[in-house]
Amino acid sequence: MELKNIVRIVLIGGLGALIVITFLMSWTDVDPGEEGFIYRPYTGGIDQESVYSEGTVLIAPWNEMITYNILQQSRNYSSKVMEKNGMEIGIDVTINYNPMQNNCSKLHLKHGKAFENSFIDAKVRGVIKDVIGRYTYEEIYSTKREALETEMDTIFQAEFPANFISYNFCEIADVNLPENVKLAITEKETQKQRNQKAKELEEEQQYLANAEIKKAEGEKTAAILRAEGRAEEIRLVQEQLTRSPNYIELVKWKGYADGKGSPYGKNNVFGAGTSVIKGLK
Repeated sequence: MELKNIVRIVLIGGLGALIVITFLMSWTDVDPGEEGFIYRPYTGGIDQESVYSEGTVLIAPWNEMITYNILQQSRNYSSKVMEKNGMEIGIDVTINYNPMQNNCSKLHLKHGKAFENSFIDAKVRGVIKDVIGRYTYEEIYSTKREALETEMDTIFQAEFPANFISYNFCEIADVNLPENVKLAITEKETQKQRNQKAKELEEEQQYLANAEIKKAEGEKTAAILRAEGRAEEIRLVQEQLTRSPNYIELVKWKGYADGKGSPYGKNNVFGAGTSVIKGLK
């Protein structure tokens, strides 16, 4: 075989191998839960228009597929901060977030892959310090924890989307105070609950007393009305007797008709009770 043919075969084989390697290197994967965009170093840099979801994509080998995890993620922060009265307390806060879908290229241009360190960490620590400084340790530990979370929510909801990050929620996981301070707060809360129960019991007793008074007043009123009715009845009877002396007989016979006694007395064939018949054989 001539040298020229050998060189030609080697060149063709090398070119074929290069094409195959190039083709294989042009396939890239976007994993589940990720979003990708292409960096074109020779033709415009970051492509902000095309977004790639999970799957395998064919790109030019000199371009790069950059991917971001867009699932919800959490970061925990343990901070030592000063409360309203200058006492240092420890607080643990959890933040839940994720890169904003279809905006990962913009997030990359603004903060880069290290956006959690450059933006989220700095923002969260600053907000914790600022918000905690408006409350006393007692409020933070017991009564105002939900208000604190709401106040931080408001700030994060305004700041995160402007940086192409979706904010989901924050939670105060723990508040660390000296043991003697914790004990004092607990005792105060317990006494507050006792006072509340005592107040509720007093109000209940007052309610029952008022109910008894109203019941007695009602019974008194009813008795007065009954007495007044009876007096009025007697007056009317007396008035009728004055006009008609025989009215008493009418009343008596009405009573007999209602089963109240008999005009013939008792123990006889006409009267009520047991009848006695003598002289029968």
